[in-house]
Amino acid sequence: MMSIAELRQYLSERYTLKCFVDLEHISTSLSCAYKQFQTCYQEVFDNNDRLVFYTTDVIPEKLLHHLDQAASLIDISNCFILICSPYDISEQLQSINPFETLQLDFEKTRALQNNYFVPDTLCPMPWMHLEVSTQGEIRPCCVYSQPIAHVKDSSLQDVFYNNTLSKLRQEFLDGKKPTGCEYCWSRESKGLTSDRTYHMRLLKTELLTKSLDSPKINSLDLKPGNTCNFKCRICNPKNSSLFAQEVSNLQNIPLKVFNWVEDNPKTINEILELLPTLTNIDMYGGEPFLIKPLLQLVKQAVDQGHASNIRLHYNSNGSIYPEKFIKYWKNFKHVDIHFSIDNMGKRFELERGGSWVQVDSNIRKLLSLQLPNVKISIMPTISIMNIFYIDELLNWASGLNLPVNPLYVSTPDGFALKNLTTEARTLIINKFKNCPWLEMKNILSYITTLPESDGKEFIKLCNHFDHLRNENFVDSHPEVAAAMGYVYNKII
Repeated sequence: MMSIAELRQYLSERYTLKCFVDLEHISTSLSCAYKQFQTCYQEVFDNNDRLVFYTTDVIPEKLLHHLDQAASLIDISNCFILICSPYDISEQLQSINPFETLQLDFEKTRALQNNYFVPDTLCPMPWMHLEVSTQGEIRPCCVYSQPIAHVKDSSLQDVFYNNTLSKLRQEFLDGKKPTGCEYCWSRESKGLTSDRTYHMRLLKTELLTKSLDSPKINSLDLKPGNTCNFKCRICNPKNSSLFAQEVSNLQNIPLKVFNWVEDNPKTINEILELLPTLTNIDMYGGEPFLIKPLLQLVKQAVDQGHASNIRLHYNSNGSIYPEKFIKYWKNFKHVDIHFSIDNMGKRFELERGGSWVQVDSNIRKLLSLQLPNVKISIMPTISIMNIFYIDELLNWASGLNLPVNPLYVSTPDGFALKNLTTEARTLIINKFKNCPWLEMKNILSYITTLPESDGKEFIKLCNHFDHLRNENFVDSHPEVAAAMGYVYNKII
């Protein structure tokens, strides 16, 4: 029987060992396998390279699956992974891409543990992120149901490490579905993409190799105020000053303009202090390209020499060409811009406002710059208003080589897909039953399960906006209006 030292020597004579690890270590926590593979990662391995894991314990099939998933995420081929065991483990490997195995006797190793389970419900946001809303409310993310603090009362650091967020992290680790995350659970139960699944695709590697064991604020979602030049039908006064102006005029109440950056400068100072450790800043509004403190934040990141480590993300309505921002962007690691475009032409102008020609021109102008570190994509918010016409938006985006990442309307409730009438559902299913867009398959699967709706909430909303803004939904969206039973009655 070999000693562990003899086993290593034996293997070293046959392979170049990139690691030699007791499999018990991998079983001690859900991040260990990911960290180990991250440490060993290289773009190209030589044929003789091996990552060796050994144990004298019987290896559970689920641990092999865990190892397989970790290797796949870090992009290491299983053929370079060698598992040494006194047992034949070929049967356990039948359901995954096989590792190389070596069956031989060696001295007893530590017993395997069972602490490597990675819950399917895990979300990266509580380990790395905070949102500050237009009203100064702090949340773990933008769709969490309730604020957990406010900038006027708490520092971001204190909130990030308080009992509320610690408890939330533990709930995720225990495989639970926290109640504050109902927005995502609801979408996932319908087969739709949620914010959680979207961010797990983007951040899973970072979560499992870095943040899980050392939570740290490296990402912020900042909405410094509701300054906006649009009043989208799916928006509200909290997120649009133009919408707020309309409401104040209609109800004869004081105009509410939110700007916590100016009202509470200690928070922006704290954000500037966080710049050395930040890797991501999401910037919203209102309209972010109209909010001056966001420009100053970008400038400060450049001036302080931290920009090269930071990814910037913007959600814009596309109406403003960001000329003052562009000169700073070249200094950042990456700049990601999502344009919130739900429709095109006159339908866009009714749903969102502004000029479609101007928005289209701004996006094409940005694309023409061919900035190497700037990625542009389209983020439509799917609603009853635009779902029937989404193919036109997809074709337009495809023509510009722009990715499309959809969201779904939840408020105002009347525009949500759950209020589709039977006729409207049939219209959509018949049009898109052969649509190749993967998310459309999820949408169709969802709407076929919906109970019947009379569409009254949708009609009520359309009627409200049409009369308030002297518009006519029927003129721009005739097919949807007819299927939803909406008829515009002009008030004389």
